[in-house]
Amino acid sequence: MNDSQGGNDAERQPLSSSAACLAATLNATTHRRVEQATILAAFSQACPGTAGTTQGRPVLSALLDELADHHLIELPRSRDGWDTTQQPLPRWFRLPKTTEASPPRTTAPVLWRRELSWANTATLTTSQTESLKTINRWLRDTDGDDRRRTVVPMRERSLEIFGDEKRLDALTSSMLFAPGRLTLATLFAQRIPPPLAYNRVGDGGTVLVIENSDTFETLSTLLDDNCGQVGHIAFGGGHAFEASITRIAQLEGVTDIAYYGDLDDDGLTIPQRANVSATAAQLPPIRPARGLYRLLLSENLQGPAPKRVEPLTAERRVSWLTASLRRPVADILTAGNRLAQEATGALTLRHDNSWRDDL
Repeated sequence: MNDSQGGNDAERQPLSSSAACLAATLNATTHRRVEQATILAAFSQACPGTAGTTQGRPVLSALLDELADHHLIELPRSRDGWDTTQQPLPRWFRLPKTTEASPPRTTAPVLWRRELSWANTATLTTSQTESLKTINRWLRDTDGDDRRRTVVPMRERSLEIFGDEKRLDALTSSMLFAPGRLTLATLFAQRIPPPLAYNRVGDGGTVLVIENSDTFETLSTLLDDNCGQVGHIAFGGGHAFEASITRIAQLEGVTDIAYYGDLDDDGLTIPQRANVSATAAQLPPIRPARGLYRLLLSENLQGPAPKRVEPLTAERRVSWLTASLRRPVADILTAGNRLAQEATGALTLRHDNSWRDDL
């Protein structure tokens, strides 16, 4: 991934709303080791519209990876900790240890607002109690003030309440936002997806999303001359696409979303996580642009990756790709190498039209 900050970018991205809801639901369990039956039940509660559908398994897999990257769960490291389906799911995982104790029972009771009445019986850490007190004061001070209670972007509300625009990013994955507790609606806030840059190239129903800027420019030019079924070409911009994907809902006539990125850990993680938001927004599932990936693999201009990908992780990453590509790509990842999409440069794309086959 050349146009973003690499693997650290995932840490900077706030949790998706689905991941935050799943995290809050899982945090309600009293056991550190969470078995698969409990995982599936939590997923059904957090994402009832997705669980049980054809997208349920890939969405849950991506959500668990997202939670693990944010250190909210600890996935098993050995193969026997995973089931044996094409899109493996953990048989169990662990929740991290809680190091902060609950406030002493002698603490003076707080007069909670009716919106926070659930806090009277909740077991909260000291920092959660303090955060909730801050929210309690905001609800008190804005009571009856329609102007201040107008729905605004989440980070604007976070800055107003906490003096920190990213505080709510963290809190939405905590027990404070478990089912039946806080919601963004309570705070008159909403998540705002980042902008999505795109070009209109035709009338077809396919949106082709390109991870990096140079390849986006090259393919935009080529599709202007011969667009096939592609109606729009969009610039993914690395991990930002995990949230900006929802902007595609504003485009008319979209029936298909194809993605083309680097063949490395990040490049394969991004579309699978973006698919979580796509499913929640009732968009078509994100599929690989098969012709472009086949061409990239045939060029085989391997370069070193920041680190080797463990075999089990590689198998999970490549499960999104066409079956014929999975093994060779997994071998590249586990060897500590990667394929940058820029290897399919302007000259290659102009003279080899095989990449157009599924577009």
